Amino acid sequence: MKSLCAEDSYCVSVTTPNKLVFGAGTRLTIELTNEVKPDFYYLEDQDKEDDVCLATSFTRHNAVTSQQDFKGFNETKPTMITEFGGVYNQVAFLKEQEKGKCQALSTSEPCTPKPDPIVNLASLTILGLRVIFFKTVVFNVLMTLRLWSRQ
Repeated sequence: MKSLCAEDSYCVSVTTPNKLVFGAGTRLTIELTNEVKPDFYYLEDQDKEDDVCLATSFTRHNAVTSQQDFKGFNETKPTMITEFGGVYNQVAFLKEQEKGKCQALSTSEPCTPKPDPIVNLASLTILGLRVIFFKTVVFNVLMTLRLWSRQ
């Protein structure tokens, strides 16, 4: 590292080519003035194996991991939803000892997601159309190869 001055506190140094560092550097931290705490929802699985805790509508990126002692939230990253004013949502797959913590923080009764018949029908229809399309492409390729082999 090449230094361009005598004192370290007001020094300009060259660490890599085409990069200058002035002094110790400046750190910029942006914090919102209106912080919104997360709402927690406990979602239980019908099989009682994969329960999840959902934290929604919070404004600080690390609001869940800094306030709560959930190891599951440390394994996932919050997702920002910009359509709703830049709020975050985060989900955690709970271990057995963490279920009570999420249930205590939850603002509603435990929710069990139920399958929607319309969504299932739409998924089945799309799968059928994909199979028909794939069969059409394979048939066209085979007929083209057969035509070329006769010439």
